[in-house]
Amino acid sequence: MNKSLAVVITTTFGRENVLHWVVKHLCKDVKGKFHLYIYNDHALPLNQSLTTLIYKQQKRKDVKLFLFNDTGKLNGEKIGCGGARHFLFEQAKINNHNIIVSLDDDMQLMPNWMDNIIHAMKVFPNHCVFTGIVKGKSGDIQHAGSNMQIINKTLYRSENKKVTPNFSKTEWGPMGCMAFCRSALSKDIVVPSLYIRDDAAFYLLLKKMGINETIVVPNAHAIHKPIPVPNSNLRIPEEMAKEVIWFRDTHGIELGY
Repeated sequence: MNKSLAVVITTTFGRENVLHWVVKHLCKDVKGKFHLYIYNDHALPLNQSLTTLIYKQQKRKDVKLFLFNDTGKLNGEKIGCGGARHFLFEQAKINNHNIIVSLDDDMQLMPNWMDNIIHAMKVFPNHCVFTGIVKGKSGDIQHAGSNMQIINKTLYRSENKKVTPNFSKTEWGPMGCMAFCRSALSKDIVVPSLYIRDDAAFYLLLKKMGINETIVVPNAHAIHKPIPVPNSNLRIPEEMAKEVIWFRDTHGIELGY
């Protein structure tokens, strides 16, 4: 398959150091050209430091940086991970990438993560959602895919932490460490612009479109919070209350997590 690759990352204030760590390792460990889309949700200005890191320090002229809202003029209000992911996915789709990797700003991909994910896409030509194994800095397993179940009109989520030597299938994964391709990137499939619960909303949308399995790639490892990082403070009560209403009105379900 064509490997036209995009990586999308949202970030906010206080997380500049970990973002630079993640971008540095993308430059060091992802082979071949890719486009990097970053939405600055009211962090400090990032353009100078990121261009210095990518083009001067890492000498990655084959990486194309798209940095949005760096001066706050595009959007004067914070829009959260979901709003930023919605924006970035649509920007990436304009350039017709056929692989989009969604990363949190504190998710370091280990060497060969991308190669192993792309290999899995060849092994599973009828699937379009992939994830790997997310570990903490100490090596503890945090995610090996996510289990999603709707029981009595309530959506429940639990994290799978069992790693098998072979590929496995789950319903979903952590939105901060997933790869999408094929029909998951159709023009009519749009990441809902919720403030924080965009991952559950995107899962339900894909499920409605018949995309209901995620391939877990056992040799694609990532480290969550590789260096100390402040909390992103996304769980704003007012926004979460709005999203409860959104899930009721849009899908007729409650959130059980």
